[in-house]
Amino acid sequence: MLYYMFALLTASLVVFVHDPRKEANRWAALFLLFAASGGSSDLLRQHGYNGWSDAIMFINQTLTPYGLIVFTLVYTRRLDKLQARTRLGVKSVLLLPVVIMAAVTPFTPHLSFNYILMLLWTGPYYAGAIWLLLSAYRRETDRDRKRSLLLTSLIMVPTLIAAILFIVIARSIYPDFDFFQYIAGFLTYSIAVALPGVFVYGVLGVKLKFERDSMGTAMSAMGSGASLLQHTVKNEIGKIAISADILKHIMNQSDLSAEADEQLRVIENASAQMMEMAERMREQMSIMTLSLQPCRLDRLIDSVLAAHRPLCKERAVALEADFVIRPIVRCDAVHVREAIGNLVTNAIEAMPGGGRLTISIDRQRRSVVLNVKDSGGGMTPAQMERVFEPFYSTKQRASNYGLGLSYVYMVMQRNGGSIKLKSRVGDGTTVQLRFPRSAVIRMNELGEVADHESGDED
Repeated sequence: MLYYMFALLTASLVVFVHDPRKEANRWAALFLLFAASGGSSDLLRQHGYNGWSDAIMFINQTLTPYGLIVFTLVYTRRLDKLQARTRLGVKSVLLLPVVIMAAVTPFTPHLSFNYILMLLWTGPYYAGAIWLLLSAYRRETDRDRKRSLLLTSLIMVPTLIAAILFIVIARSIYPDFDFFQYIAGFLTYSIAVALPGVFVYGVLGVKLKFERDSMGTAMSAMGSGASLLQHTVKNEIGKIAISADILKHIMNQSDLSAEADEQLRVIENASAQMMEMAERMREQMSIMTLSLQPCRLDRLIDSVLAAHRPLCKERAVALEADFVIRPIVRCDAVHVREAIGNLVTNAIEAMPGGGRLTISIDRQRRSVVLNVKDSGGGMTPAQMERVFEPFYSTKQRASNYGLGLSYVYMVMQRNGGSIKLKSRVGDGTTVQLRFPRSAVIRMNELGEVADHESGDED
């Protein structure tokens, strides 16, 4: 039993450490912690800690179904449309059976559960969790999330059914029923499915963490070193520029050759280019300090497009904006504007012979999605795998440092959103910036737009 306890504790720790800011991860970690706690009850009793053993058994039997039902409500996004106070109210109401059990359960001379009463509420909690997972999978339209819901259901549903049969129902009929020997096989099954799932597909986003951790760490490390690099390079380039200026002044007063004058100009131009490169690298690798404020997303896009219209005209790129909704989102307008600008520039450069660039804002079930679509040559699967890596670029130009999409990824991550690419060779590329429902203050339909500037709403 201890093996299962440590396995569940490890899973709880991994899920929580992966992304503690994500509510679904926090509740998953709590549910796994409560489920794991029962494994220590017998050990404590063997060493004479009967009171502690009974307390932990009570936590295991009552808070595990509570943690499960709240986790599935959060994970399946059933609470997203509710206000914060209402969400808290739902979680509080669901906790009431635990409070009632604590009031009516005798703890002395030893713990004695009323398993019939337990059946009346833990049964619906376990069954409700199963229904929430399966119905969310059936309703989901996003392919990646649907796969994640399927894997989570495959891991949890068989074991939850076993919990209903061997813990909830069986113990209500036979209070001394030893359920563990029956449910152990289902726990082994869940662990066996979860382990490869983490590495192959990802469970609760954990694979995403492993894939992106190297990039996040690399960007943080580069951000820390970028200031030192920029400072050193800037100082040395400054010395070169000063020396070149002094030599130029001397040359104006003497009769040196035209070739020497040309070489000085080369030095000046190289110094200026290196200074610009160092500054751009520092800006895009530095660790961001965000200022989240309400912002009209369509107006932010309009300002970006206005700045890029001359380039579109020069490159024969037709520009089209399609705003189904005009949402107000909470974000850092400066960084998001720069991120969108990077995407628009990339899209234009992907169509050297001209084409069509479409910017759209759509409403999805749980998010607002900004699409940047070009009709360029698209990318190969190998390019798609590396496209977010720092310093990787499909453009063979000296002025490109391969930091654009890495920067966009970091901006969206820090703003609580995400970025997704869809591309196929010969069929163009679409980049999607997803702003979660929690970041959306208002989603006005086209033609019903309130006049809200950035910062107008809290």
